[in-house]
Amino acid sequence: MQASKNEIPSGIIQATVGLLLPYITNISPDNLKKALETIDNPNTAVEKDPRPQKPYTRKEAAEVLGVSIPSIDRYMASGRLTRVRYSARAIRISADSVHKLMAYGAE
Repeated sequence: MQASKNEIPSGIIQATVGLLLPYITNISPDNLKKALETIDNPNTAVEKDPRPQKPYTRKEAAEVLGVSIPSIDRYMASGRLTRVRYSARAIRISADSVHKLMAYGAE
């Protein structure tokens, strides 16, 4: 039987499960396959909450991203994070831009 172009061989799935088992105790070959299918087909992913999320402070964004506040400032200056300005001193960061940066990295 020949595997389809995008199908991962079962030996690779089994080896991956073996490597991840110490870190993810409830992983199984079926769970891994379902997760990989979700990545391949974003339409099967869980729908996001349609309500807008409250913008983050610089400190909150730094905690979520696991970086320093100066890094947050650099990301805002470079356009990687979208700032929401309430006044001259009150600046927040759009939650959507924080989540995109988490998902796709700071390249």
